[in-house]
Amino acid sequence: MKKKFIYIPFLFLLLVFFADKIFTLDFFQTSFYQEGNPVYYAQRKHLFQRMRSDSSLGKKELALAFGDSRAYPYSSKTLPSDIAENWTVYNFSGPQAVPAYGFYWFQKILEAGIKPKVVFYVISPEGFDDSKGLLYDPFLRLGADDPFIAKYWGRFSTGDRFDIIKQKLFSIRKVKPGFKLFWNRLTSDKLNLYSPESNHENLILELGNGEQLAYASASNNPSKLEKDALRLKSLYLSGFELGETEFFFVEEFLKLSKENGIKTYLIWPKVYPGYRVGYYELGLEKTWWPRIQELAMKYGASAADMNTLSACDTYYDASHQSVLCILEQSKILMDDFYGRKKLP
Repeated sequence: MKKKFIYIPFLFLLLVFFADKIFTLDFFQTSFYQEGNPVYYAQRKHLFQRMRSDSSLGKKELALAFGDSRAYPYSSKTLPSDIAENWTVYNFSGPQAVPAYGFYWFQKILEAGIKPKVVFYVISPEGFDDSKGLLYDPFLRLGADDPFIAKYWGRFSTGDRFDIIKQKLFSIRKVKPGFKLFWNRLTSDKLNLYSPESNHENLILELGNGEQLAYASASNNPSKLEKDALRLKSLYLSGFELGETEFFFVEEFLKLSKENGIKTYLIWPKVYPGYRVGYYELGLEKTWWPRIQELAMKYGASAADMNTLSACDTYYDASHQSVLCILEQSKILMDDFYGRKKLP
């Protein structure tokens, strides 16, 4: 009789293994909208399909925006008013997105036969720290497809590969369902929020072409911004290690833009001075940024450090400027594009 109990752990694991396969269903892979980061990454897949059928692409010039959350505001609404009606802008930025995520979508878009006139490629130093695990989560977990993972497998760290293998074995690791969120939605009769047609965050993104204009503020709160700067420095810049992975993907991105004759702007987004000083304490303006400038020059792109180019000094939080500042910065970039005032 006792021998039968030996099999209970194995039966339990077998049950868990098969129960986990529920999360391989198409619903959980494409239409299971939770909140926060997963919403953005899921929405971009639908945005790509919408862009492919957009009839306006043949009538207007196309601009694309890639990057992390600091790229959210790039849209036709933040282009200079005298040219905005001549452009369609699609925004494929993502929360905590490393540069590889921009390359992923840029490559897919070009393979679909869609060629933009100009690209805004927002890259932040934080994404180049391989030790923080941002390549796998959120990008490889939520954004990348199997062909991309297979093609660039050799570029991933041992830890990232191990996470991908675990994700293949247990699909729940990819979906990461929030059980507290599920309970809250269940008890408040709001399970419909899992549907993209009802999810509030998704509906906001669907109002435009992927842009998010919520980071709006007209004035600064220095006390709040200083506290936020200290928090972010501890989170992202403590133990910072400049890795090589994202330099590879930036270069691959620039190769594609040069091959296709697309003007690309590599943008170092401006952040609150109390947080920006952390970049300078690490010497990133002398190590990371010159390498970005060299890549830009090598492939005919332009590198724009908004920390020095932009006069706008209004912030939503220590990591993000007010959307109002992107109006000024888009003008700087488009003045260069049209030859009105070239970047230094």
